[in-house]
Amino acid sequence: MELSISIVKLVSHRMGDEAELTVRIAPEGAEDQRADVRRIFVASKMLFEIGNIGVGSLPYALTKEQFDTLEYDASLWEAVKKGIDILSYGDNTKSALITKLRQRGFDRYLSEDAADYIVGLGYIDESRMLSRAVEQLANTKLYGPARIRNELRKKGISQEILREELDALLEEIDFEANLLRLAAKKCDMTRLSDPKYRESVYAAFHRLGYSPSDTRAAIKTLQENEHE
Repeated sequence: MELSISIVKLVSHRMGDEAELTVRIAPEGAEDQRADVRRIFVASKMLFEIGNIGVGSLPYALTKEQFDTLEYDASLWEAVKKGIDILSYGDNTKSALITKLRQRGFDRYLSEDAADYIVGLGYIDESRMLSRAVEQLANTKLYGPARIRNELRKKGISQEILREELDALLEEIDFEANLLRLAAKKCDMTRLSDPKYRESVYAAFHRLGYSPSDTRAAIKTLQENEHE
């Protein structure tokens, strides 16, 4: 049985970003009372990708393939709106957003497509997130390079961005000065002659991302400064 599918009404919402469609589906030549009428919400951009559809072009006949695309776009738009709502509470990487969308009941493929769409809208800027994270981890928490790399892996920032941008960001950090600040704050200079205490300091700073040789150099500098 051939179906007649057409958009019979179009209303714009969200300052024109969203289109509410009334779609009539009925067997060819059927009376209106036999028609199935559905309301579908999609991004206006999604609608324009199907055709030059406007109020002046209604009713607009759809093929079955176009209608299937609209139905998927409606599900995608719902996921996109939920994703944007999630981002309103704080930054998320693309990976983290996909996880949160799946936790809210959207399937994997829809969540991935929604995250891609949101990235395209400019809501997720992992380069900016990376820069802010490096600044905070290095200059507030005083972490060394190794610990920073480990922490960033946990944040889910894309490997491509890490490969392309992280080294340059780390080069801008004065880790030597940060390590001196950390050593001055954490070390009891009167106990450094005790081998066990000294090894515990090296171990603690290693966990913070600094090599034993860097820690040794920082402690030596502090000791020299004390004797000046």
